[in-house]
Amino acid sequence: MRLAAAAITLASAAASVFAGGDDRVPVDGWTLVTNEHAIAIYRRDVPGSHIVALKGEGTIDAPVWKVASVLLDTQRAPEWVDSLKESRVVRRLGDDEYIEFNHLHLPLILKDREFVSDVRIDVDSRDGSVTLAYRPAEGREVSAGHAVRGEIVSGAFHARSLGSGKGTVLSAELHCDPKGAIPAWVVNFFQKSWPRNTLEGIRRQVAKSDVVMPAAFASVLQPTLAF
Repeated sequence: MRLAAAAITLASAAASVFAGGDDRVPVDGWTLVTNEHAIAIYRRDVPGSHIVALKGEGTIDAPVWKVASVLLDTQRAPEWVDSLKESRVVRRLGDDEYIEFNHLHLPLILKDREFVSDVRIDVDSRDGSVTLAYRPAEGREVSAGHAVRGEIVSGAFHARSLGSGKGTVLSAELHCDPKGAIPAWVVNFFQKSWPRNTLEGIRRQVAKSDVVMPAAFASVLQPTLAF
């Protein structure tokens, strides 16, 4: 759920600069950028777009249900998502699908950004995983305000159990266009810190003792307790 809220953290400090060597062979279009702090970061060019797609992957020391609970908890989101002013579920489309709104407050001369996304939850008991897939919401689910309406072109969180008591492998993918007059190279420069910030933020959250399964999503997440 936090993909939309964390989509563009232009106020955050940039992480290590992308620098790929000849040995970094693309896999499924993804090119490894760096692998530090037990987080692998990848990038991928997107046809027709000057903004690159990003992916981060790492192990989270918590079961799948706890990782998914953090991702689906709108009230907890401001604790770990930079610049997040508001996050909420606009409307449920079913037990496993909803419309999400996120508003990011940006500093200096940059206008705030807001994102409205259609999010689908897929629980795979055979794979021991939960996937949150993002796409732009159709229609005007939320009236436009003073912020610039950006777009999560595509994105996903995929959390897969490593086995009872062994933690979770979490993959986070993002292709985000913040719209407005920000040059693509500026967007790419600042968004490159998103994979690491996201996984490290989730690691901090799951270490807290107050994480509970959000009541609104308890029915769909219930099978994950067995992973």
